Amino acid sequence: MQRDIPEDIQSLIDLVAQNGTNDGAMRAVLILLEQAPDSSVIIDGLGQIEPGLVANMDLRARAATLLRKADAPELAEGWHKVSAPKLGNNVIPMDRTSVTVSNPSGSITFDDIGGLENVKKQVRRKIINPFQNKKALFDRFKRKAGGGVLMYGPPGCGKTMLARALAFECKATFQNVRAADILDQYVGNAEKRIAQIFQEARASRPVVLFFDEIEALAQKRQFESSARVNTTVSALLTEMDGFSDNEGVLFLGATNVPWSIDSAFRRPGRFDRTLFVPPPDRVARKFILNGLLKDRPVSESLDIERIIESCTGFSGADLSALVDTAVDIAIEESPSVEALVPLSTVHFQEALQEVRSSVGEWLGQARNFAEYANSSGMYDDLSAFLKKYAR
Repeated sequence: MQRDIPEDIQSLIDLVAQNGTNDGAMRAVLILLEQAPDSSVIIDGLGQIEPGLVANMDLRARAATLLRKADAPELAEGWHKVSAPKLGNNVIPMDRTSVTVSNPSGSITFDDIGGLENVKKQVRRKIINPFQNKKALFDRFKRKAGGGVLMYGPPGCGKTMLARALAFECKATFQNVRAADILDQYVGNAEKRIAQIFQEARASRPVVLFFDEIEALAQKRQFESSARVNTTVSALLTEMDGFSDNEGVLFLGATNVPWSIDSAFRRPGRFDRTLFVPPPDRVARKFILNGLLKDRPVSESLDIERIIESCTGFSGADLSALVDTAVDIAIEESPSVEALVPLSTVHFQEALQEVRSSVGEWLGQARNFAEYANSSGMYDDLSAFLKKYAR
């Protein structure tokens, strides 16, 4: 069947089809398809996605509703009947409320994050120094602390962990804002929620206002004819512009699909600073694996170096899934706690037959934007990474 789906929407559909746990991309797909000019676009678009890949039950229900409106009740029923996939230990279920944390015990710090040293260096210079270490200097030069930073990269590579560590290093309140907390079917509600979020943030400065999966709120408007969504985007842009004083408010965005974000969000004063968060390199993979294996029964013969070499291109989430799978195999072989079989190289070799890197597909898609849509220099770090690690 010939598709009549805009390229950016199709890229999001492809992303969900490859990685159904990407709730932000799935949510963005649904927002766009809700304004589709024809039922065939909805049917064709959702028909490319295997329902079982989408773990979020609310998103599955929204997909089923769309399909019923498109006169495809059989397909809609399929989205209801399929069981949600089993989530690994590394997956954190989404909740419906914003979470505000102010330096909690057990907070994540930069020392807990494997690799990303270049990203950490940029974060310290662009964000932490204005907030904390060199505040007097910034005051003397009349340089305000605050503004916006956009982190992008493959899923599972530590963007959310960086955001939490950043808030801890800044000694700032961390407020996690999800699209589900803002988007609403009733006109005006989303705009009110955005205004309330920024009002609360200004009242608790210094604060890191973290918009995870920002593409669900900031998608390109030329592919979205809904006045409701356009006004939501405009309201967010207005608050970021700081007609009220935003000094001491850092709004931080994270996305796997930066090419789907409206260019208005990247002008100076909004997300004017962009950080590429790459997959872990060899040293980082070793750090992450050692952390994941801590306090687990491990064989003295476990060849960690061999495992690291076999995990080229794995994200942090992929490594966690690999360890979980190896653990499942060891548990299956263990007759009891008293006679457990410790994790060995053999367990990991078997686990590697099941767990694959989730980063490859993303890098393949990102390469096109780095090569052909980088006139602004936004993807310079990505281009450098691809040149260094291209095979």
